Amino acid sequence: MAEFKPSTSWPHRMTSFQCRQADLNRLVMNYLVTEGYQEAAKRFMTEASVMPGPHMDTIGDRLRIQDAVRVGQVKYAMDLATRIYPRLFETDNYVFFHMQQLRLIEMIRDQKMEKALKFAQSKAAGFAKVDSKHFHEVERTMGLLAFDRPEYSPYGELMYYSYRQKVAGEVNAAMLRCQEAENKNKEEPMEPRMMFLIKLILWAQAKLEREGCTDFHKIDLGHGDFEEEFRRSFQGV
Repeated sequence: MAEFKPSTSWPHRMTSFQCRQADLNRLVMNYLVTEGYQEAAKRFMTEASVMPGPHMDTIGDRLRIQDAVRVGQVKYAMDLATRIYPRLFETDNYVFFHMQQLRLIEMIRDQKMEKALKFAQSKAAGFAKVDSKHFHEVERTMGLLAFDRPEYSPYGELMYYSYRQKVAGEVNAAMLRCQEAENKNKEEPMEPRMMFLIKLILWAQAKLEREGCTDFHKIDLGHGDFEEEFRRSFQGV
């Protein structure tokens, strides 16, 4: 296979890409507000003189709900979310299922096996109404009950902190969708545009590397100062 030789250098090609600082600022602000980085969003709003967008007023409530999920206080998180968005779990049944699943997991974590079994079989849990294509998730969760040390079972990843984090992200996205529906605001996309940009950057970098192109600055998304890394990467644009 012939070696890939770009006709022009990466920096030269980037100079033709018109990217306004204001557009980047809006992307960053959208990401911070959507993901619930309240203090960072306030600071960035001041420093960059950018409008916060329609979700800024709910960032505190969403953050409290996500934090409750992350520490295993799932019932409290559900009650709070329902008070703020009464139809949240009516329109996002799959998120409701994952929240109920996490409630069951937390009972198992606390070794309240009898309570967990009773809850799983109750009508309120809603597991009997789960879509058949997701029933394997119920089976995996119930499988935790068969082990003395469920965290070391084949289904142990359900008890990792990362699973709480995953569900917290899902309920945050569901609340944003609910707010979109209430506000009937079509200007802001439901998926964070900053996250889409990050995925696009990672895909582009991977493709360039596969093609053998090395004459470009690779953005380090693990950099301690994310804003500074973006500014340095787009110098000269």
